[in-house]
Amino acid sequence: MKIAMTLLSGVYYGGATIFNNLIPALVAADSKNEYHLFVPEGHPFINQVKQKNFIFHECVGRNQSVLKRFLWEQLILPRELKKYKVDVLFMAKNINILLARCKTIIALQNMEPLAYREYDNDWKLNVASWIKWHLNKWSVRKADYIVAVSQAVKDRAIRCFPGIEKKVSVVYNGNPVPSSQATRNSSLQRMGGGGQEPFILTASKFVAYANQLNLVKAYQCLCEKNPNTPPLWFAGGVHDKKYFEKVQNFVDNNGLKERVKFLGLVPQDRLFELMRQAQVFVFPSTLEACPHTPIEAMSCGAPIAASSTPPMPEICKDAAIYFDPSNPDDIARVIEQLLTEEKKRDELRARGPVRAQFFNWNKTAKALMDIFKL
Repeated sequence: MKIAMTLLSGVYYGGATIFNNLIPALVAADSKNEYHLFVPEGHPFINQVKQKNFIFHECVGRNQSVLKRFLWEQLILPRELKKYKVDVLFMAKNINILLARCKTIIALQNMEPLAYREYDNDWKLNVASWIKWHLNKWSVRKADYIVAVSQAVKDRAIRCFPGIEKKVSVVYNGNPVPSSQATRNSSLQRMGGGGQEPFILTASKFVAYANQLNLVKAYQCLCEKNPNTPPLWFAGGVHDKKYFEKVQNFVDNNGLKERVKFLGLVPQDRLFELMRQAQVFVFPSTLEACPHTPIEAMSCGAPIAASSTPPMPEICKDAAIYFDPSNPDDIARVIEQLLTEEKKRDELRARGPVRAQFFNWNKTAKALMDIFKL
């Protein structure tokens, strides 16, 4: 069987994480099927992957615009698929290749286009999400099979696109934390978090659904109740500038400027270190697919307070305690519980790495290989 994948769009954030882990897992699991991988010029996999059944096609420059990569995929890739007599095209993202004549499989990894109307986003983000919504709708209709990366994604997709039930399966993403980091995590957990002064950590890009505004409102409640509450650190870039400014303004206007630190984008190794050291890791998001961040936090042995919105309970199970993300008082209550109950923090530190082992890229690769055969 000839299987094609395009890595042109998965060049940042979660997309890069998926490909950087999934491709090596497929290489290890499959020496029989022929894979045609369409990549930007000079992609590191070209030199890293030497297995003969993995064939790389350099298509566009490494720094091409999103629009140019999209147009290449939609207009040129169908001819390439026909040229190489590809049997199955797997898109590890929501958007399908609409003109492809072979069997197509898509993975629903991004819930923003399916739910953007529920949030007060910047108008430019809404326009982009409106376009993506229509592309998602056409993509789902075109797909012969759909991979949902959590049960929550499957449930929402069925609500949005009635009639797709028979062609959707749940396949979770794997664990983004390398095994070398996991070994390091174990030793640091025994040391009690690395000796760092206590702090509360959260990590996500700033966008309305990530819910940082309700988190700082909860943090204000905690500080009013206990002036010795540890500082709150935000890791993550700015996706919606106006929303970020709302969060900043609340911090400034409520006397929290000396207590709240905005770290910006943090390198992966440094983020893992912060997760290991955090007294509490908070994940208040209200819209996720198969979120890598709480999986990373579990791997790092962080005591997690998480949103009760699906799929967070599905992902973390008993390795987190949950709050109503729309209620700052409830967020504050759960964070306070973890800050004051050392025994509960220790329980979650122990449960997290165990739960994180459920997410395995080799298992993901083998499940996808089964779907390719359908």
